[in-house]
This record gives sequence, C-alpha cells and structure tokens, in this order.
Amino acid sequence: MASPRQRTGEKPGQTRGTEPAQTFAGEETARPASPKTLEIVDLVEAISSDLGAGNGVYLGSGIARLLSEKYRQRGAVPAWVKELIAHYAERAHEA
Repeated sequence: MASPRQRTGEKPGQTRGTEPAQTFAGEETARPASPKTLEIVDLVEAISSDLGAGNGVYLGSGIARLLSEKYRQRGAVPAWVKELIAHYAERAHEA
C-alpha cells in the first residue's frame, strides 16, 4: 500500500499541508495537514468528482458534522475533525 506521502505526490522533506491542490473550480488551495483529514477529503473528492463542487462540499460538511457530534458525545473532538470542519467551512464560502 502506498504511503500518504506517495499518494499525495509529496517529495521527501516537503512540509505536509502546504502543497497546493486543485479544487473543482481549478483554483489552488492548501491541502489539510492531518493524514486522517487528508484521507477523508480525498475520499469525498473521489466520490463527488462527477457531482460538482457544491455537492462535494455538502457531503464533506455532513461527514465532518457527524464526526464532530459523535466525538463530542464521547467527550472531546479531535484536532483532525476540527481541521476537517474548517476545511469544508472554507470551501462552503468558495462554492
């Protein structure tokens, strides 16, 4: 299985989270720093690639909200979930 660095095309020594990524509209944005957040964002992008940017943001926001609610019920929301929420909140303003 390829490492997260190989999947994202990062070069050795490159700082994670600073690599620009293409969005649906073709503009560049910074990729999430957390490996878990990056995996979920990549999955949502793959699932929604034929649906359009707005639907991908809607799907990703829903996943982020559900994760946040479940972790809050357990006591604390992890930083990677907060990063996922922020990632899709930023995209919602762009879409």
